[in-house]
Amino acid sequence: MRRLVALTALLALGACTPPLEPAGQSFPVFFTPNSAALDNGADSAVTAGANFANRYSDKSVVVAGYSAPPGHHYVEPADMDNLRAKAVEAELVADGVNPSRITTRPMGAVQPAVPMSKIEVRRVDIIVGSPTAP
Repeated sequence: MRRLVALTALLALGACTPPLEPAGQSFPVFFTPNSAALDNGADSAVTAGANFANRYSDKSVVVAGYSAPPGHHYVEPADMDNLRAKAVEAELVADGVNPSRITTRPMGAVQPAVPMSKIEVRRVDIIVGSPTAP
């Protein structure tokens, strides 16, 4: 009976503790082919990333931009990854993220090891506080 009471007390105490802070969070922002425009919900994804970054203002923010690899049904300009990353960075700053916290990394046309959908390669990842950021 004592063990049951102790276990119940321990579980109740565990329920009262706040959740652990996240080690990092990634927010993917998807783009249409040959575009760096924040449309079709991309602006909402950036806002979510900015809100998280503003909540955890002590964490770094990495903006990693990608473009479609050769072999897709279209060919994107060579600097599309950079244009997308810069568009996301500008929106993060407009949403209140301190620009000194942001590192922009154009990753190029990436051919993933595991096949991805066509939209997944046309993206920017906003990575807040992740030690494994690209």
